[in-house]
Parts: sequence; structure tokens; C-alpha cells
Amino acid sequence: MATIKEIAQRAGVSSATVSRVLNGDPSLSVTRETRQRVLEAAEELGYKTVRQRYQPRQEPESGWAQPGPAERRIGVAQMFETPQLLEDIYYMLLKNVLDEICFEKRWSTVMLFRNEQGHFIKNDELPLDGIVAIGRFTQGEIEDFHGYTENVVFLDSSPDEEKYCSIVPNYHLAVRQVLSCFLEHGYKQVAYLGSVYTFGSVKELSMDPRFYYYRNFLMDKGLYDKELVIDCAMNSAGSYAAMKDYIASGKPLPQAVFAASDVVAPGLVKALREHDIQIPRDIGVITFNNTSLSRLSQPPLSSVEVFLRENADAAALCMELLWQKKIHPKQIIISCRLEERGSLIYK
Repeated sequence: MATIKEIAQRAGVSSATVSRVLNGDPSLSVTRETRQRVLEAAEELGYKTVRQRYQPRQEPESGWAQPGPAERRIGVAQMFETPQLLEDIYYMLLKNVLDEICFEKRWSTVMLFRNEQGHFIKNDELPLDGIVAIGRFTQGEIEDFHGYTENVVFLDSSPDEEKYCSIVPNYHLAVRQVLSCFLEHGYKQVAYLGSVYTFGSVKELSMDPRFYYYRNFLMDKGLYDKELVIDCAMNSAGSYAAMKDYIASGKPLPQAVFAASDVVAPGLVKALREHDIQIPRDIGVITFNNTSLSRLSQPPLSSVEVFLRENADAAALCMELLWQKKIHPKQIIISCRLEERGSLIYK
């Protein structure tokens, strides 16, 4: 059975491009030649496209057409629109990993898009066997999903634990790992950089779990200082401005910073560099999500690995159990692990 990587290598494109071409993503901007090259590579390797799977077959004796073999079709809904996904690549990476798993299982992924009225739609009339919703969604958006299927699994949110299967990272463990690591290295003044309030499970503002566990952990140790909470938008521009303002305020520089997401790391690093504050000589840093934004930073930053593959695998497993009617709604919490890269020193 052809894999997405094999087709990508044959066609000379990325795995993400292969997935989007084979699943008919209308938002994909590639040349006709590239699209044709992907389709030809898939055909040469024995992979049938979505259209081929649903093409009626001709019965040689009766002469009438009947539907081909049933295939699983999974709708994928994203919390963010494309501009936000380009800013916060975590959700884009999570969607790409989910595409890869579905591809391996011979499931087709179908992107769901918001129309001008904010309702989720798709670009064909074929039915869906399930929907994986990545991120947080309003009650109205969740109702849109039920217009297509009752088999809905949530990735990175849990809107109703009595009704839906959901997969979420273990934020409590992750923050405990981060702050314990700071304390082990001798850092006691640890700032929080990120949004204190973010979208909750039904896309309403609530206290971010990373901040909640940060505050509680340090309060238990008698080390919490509200002056070290640097509240900013979860993007690089927001973190840059907030860190610049903090430094300009004349407040003592914290010994370390817990960046609530990799997406705020570039702004943090830029602000520190402009003031000749070096990592880890002058300040320690740990981020969250462990994407290329932390790995390729200069210097590379220690970060919490969220295990995208394990999260997406759990979503696929829940979907299979939903089809078999063998599952009660449940929340699956996936462990995290701190990846240290030398952005701390022993004090």
C-alpha cells in the first residue's frame, strides 16, 4: 500500500501537498502540472483518489452501474483560519499528522470551511463518516458538525465530556515539568509570557490552563509574583511588544521565562536580543509545543513536546470505536515531555 511519503518522494513535493491534492482541497495553490504529477505518482503506486473511490462501476452482465466499495471519509475542521494557522503552526502540524494517519488507514480527509455566515461547509455532496474538530469551537459551530454526522471527535479541546470523545494534552504535567526544571536549575523568579485568558472548550474566554497551573504551582511554593505575569496575545508581535514594555518599565529582569506557546518565542527572543539580554547567560527560557520555532531558534530553546502523533492516533482510535458503537464518551489525556536544549544554566 502506497504511503503519503512515497507519493511525495515520487512527485517531488511535500507530504502536505500530496494529502491536499488527493483530498481535493480547493484552497491549495499549486500549478496544474504539480497537481497532475501528484495524481500520476499516486496512480503509479496504486493509490486511488477520492473521485476514483466513489466512481460508479459498470456491471458487465446487467449493464447498470452501482456504487463502488464504501470508503471512510473524515471531515476536518480547524479552529483557526489560514492566516492564524500560518502564525501558530501547531494546529497546522496537528492537521498534517492527522492527514498522514488517515492516509495510512485509506481514509479520505475532507476540509470543512467557514462560509460568509460562519457556518462550516464542504466542497462536495458526498457524505461524511465522521468529523475530527481541531481546536475550540462555539456551540453553533458544533451544531454544524451534527448536520453532517453524529461521529465527532475533538482534538485539543473537550467541549462536553458527557457527550463527546476528546483528546487533550496533559497541561498539569507539562507545567509541573517546566517549573520543576526551573527550580532544579536554581531559577526562582519565573515569568509567564502569554495570554492569561484564551478560548475555552466552547470558544469562550476562560483562564488558560497553562497559566492556571503556573500560578497554582508557584503559589504552593510561595514563589508566585503577579508582577512576573506578562500578559500578551498569543503571537510573536504581541510577545515582542509585551516584552519590550516590560524591559522598558525598569522592573527587575526575571531569572527565567515560561513562554506559553512556541508562537510567542520569536517575539521574546527578538526583544531580548535588542536589549543585549542573552539566553541562557542572562535569562532562562522554556516554551510549549516543541515546534520548529523553538528547535530552530538561536539559541535552541527547551520546550514541552506535546506528541502530535499520539494525539492524532487517539482521535483515529476513537473514531473507529464510534463506528463500532463500542465506546462511551471519554476524554483521553496524552502525556507531555520536556525536551531540554540548553536554554537554561545552573544558577
